[in-house]
Amino acid sequence: MNRQIFYKPMHFSLQTAVADMLFSMLLLLTAVTQVRLALTDFTLTTDQLHTVLCVFNVAHRHFAPARPLVVSMPRTTKDVARSPLSDPLPHRDELQTVSVLLGKLHEETRWPIELFRPSGDITADRSVLHHSYILFVRKGEGSSLNETIENQVENLKYSTSWNPRGRFLVVVTESSNEPGHLLATHICSILWHVAGILNVVVLTPNKLPYNPLHVMSTTRSSADRLNLYTWFPFKLGVCGEVNDVILLDEWVFQNNFTFSHNADLYPTKVPNDLMGCPIKVGTVGLDPYVIMTENFPQKFGSSANKLTGLSVEIIKYVCEKINLTYVFLPPSVSIEIESYAKALTELEERLSEVVTGMIPLSPVVLLSYFEATIPYLNVRFKTIVPCTKTIPGTENLLTIFSLSVWLTICLVLLLTAAVFWCASNGPYRFVRNEIHTFRSLSSCFQNTWAILLAVSVPQQPTTSNCRIFFFLYVCFCFAINTVFQAFFVSYLVEKKYEKKIETLDELLNSDVVYGYYPALHFGASTVSYPEFVTFFERKERKEDCSDMRKCVERMITKRDIAIIIDPVLATYIAKELGTVDVSKLFCPQDETLISGFATVLFKKGNPLINRFNILMRRYLEAGFLRRLWAELQHRASLRRDGRFREAIGGMFFAFSISHLMPAFVVLLVGTLFSSAVFIGELIVNCLYKRRTNIEFLL
Repeated sequence: MNRQIFYKPMHFSLQTAVADMLFSMLLLLTAVTQVRLALTDFTLTTDQLHTVLCVFNVAHRHFAPARPLVVSMPRTTKDVARSPLSDPLPHRDELQTVSVLLGKLHEETRWPIELFRPSGDITADRSVLHHSYILFVRKGEGSSLNETIENQVENLKYSTSWNPRGRFLVVVTESSNEPGHLLATHICSILWHVAGILNVVVLTPNKLPYNPLHVMSTTRSSADRLNLYTWFPFKLGVCGEVNDVILLDEWVFQNNFTFSHNADLYPTKVPNDLMGCPIKVGTVGLDPYVIMTENFPQKFGSSANKLTGLSVEIIKYVCEKINLTYVFLPPSVSIEIESYAKALTELEERLSEVVTGMIPLSPVVLLSYFEATIPYLNVRFKTIVPCTKTIPGTENLLTIFSLSVWLTICLVLLLTAAVFWCASNGPYRFVRNEIHTFRSLSSCFQNTWAILLAVSVPQQPTTSNCRIFFFLYVCFCFAINTVFQAFFVSYLVEKKYEKKIETLDELLNSDVVYGYYPALHFGASTVSYPEFVTFFERKERKEDCSDMRKCVERMITKRDIAIIIDPVLATYIAKELGTVDVSKLFCPQDETLISGFATVLFKKGNPLINRFNILMRRYLEAGFLRRLWAELQHRASLRRDGRFREAIGGMFFAFSISHLMPAFVVLLVGTLFSSAVFIGELIVNCLYKRRTNIEFLL
């Protein structure tokens, strides 16, 4: 019983495999029969027939269904243009193979087929990414094989659906004295250097004799098989150079017209270990995205650059994981338009293989011949204004009570002194028993002022009426002093600030200078923001901030300029200046003016981009970028240059002479008033004595 259970799955799997093999053979024989029946009107050689069968089999096995399939032909005559599949092809010997193949592919209805020919008018694109390509190549009239392939590839590259990482099958349609593997090596080298095409299979026959199929002849073809070659960019110590090709499989004319090995024609060509191959990295941007830590000379006048930063460390991580040796080109430590143009030109001319830094995921940068990785950082440009200043202590004290309350306190002080004086100098008998302290007007003012300041008086009143009024006035002063002291302490601990600039309209009407730089306005031109355009046109006080670092330093030290910048960049500069709490120096507005993502650029078709995407996603999900940002801020704080120092704030504050300024102001006012009164008394006394002497003489 156990044996039966064990052998049943084995028997079923064998039956399935045999059924699949029989079905494949039946499908192939059906295709051969249909092709032979379709060739009654054409003159094909046996080798051309096998070329059609081989290409059809490769397409059926390796080209994804329902994905666009492109068939590219070499230049024929001047009147042949790129056209849809419905256009008839001329019945010429060199086009009959393509005609039969297109008919067979069309009958399968598995792929949307598009035909490209490198001469004539260009029709509109579908903007649907191509998946598979079949290129028929041969030497044209008066042109070399290089020119033929380059013309075909250039014609394909103009399409918005161009996909250099698709699957390419190159079919050689004419005989050549050059050995098959050398011809395949030459073709692979051209495709790699012209368009970075890696996933390619070259189909070459041994010979292509003209042997008509419809002629009944017993002469056998001199070619008994078709060879399929490819190459691997990272194998046997080779780093991205086409030195040799590998024979993947053979299409054998005998044995029911099949492949000899049934090998995978499109294997993975980017291994996990790239054997330390070098990769040239271009960088553009400012700290902390691109930070140059060292630049040391090498032989022959060259120099090596040691970099770090948010945009650099993620590249280092990926290169270390796949065993790539990164070589940094001289960085462009700025965000000027010329810096971006230089970096993109180097990437286009293959002087660099990847560009990182402050590269926005924007149509301005992502041209048709570049590709971007997944975004690794969200960059938000905001208007950063200087934080509001604290209101001085004297002004805080004056704002404890409103003006009406201050006037009421002064009026109560005057009336109380007047009441004490009147009550102590009245004609009634009980008033005569009052002490002398409250009988003079100056003593009454001194006593009422002392009570208001919570200072004891020399003597209390003796009469009941004065005592009752004295008690009521003490209660009033106690309430006023309690409220005053509560607000006074709160203002010492919690400082009051001026009104914050929160909108572009408030910035427009303020005296703060607006700092701008051309690269930002060039990027802002890609988005629709009429409010910002109006603000820039109407703002009178504005200055050029091409040197972003100086503008941020000015905003921190002088606090008279506002700029539109990434808060990450401003925070890093503030940390280098020795700032402990950045939030007290500059304040970003809530509104985000420009939002985007930082990415890494590759030349379109680079086979490493998929590996980079996978490892970059792991880097971000592990939180390495956030940890790096914290480390960079800490390092910047450690190497601060000492040009700026801020008062360290916290839960404690230093009670200094400045906090006693109101008391000194009151003392100064009292001294001046007392001096004026004293001088007045002296003048009056002098006048009184002079008048007395005059009267005595008279």
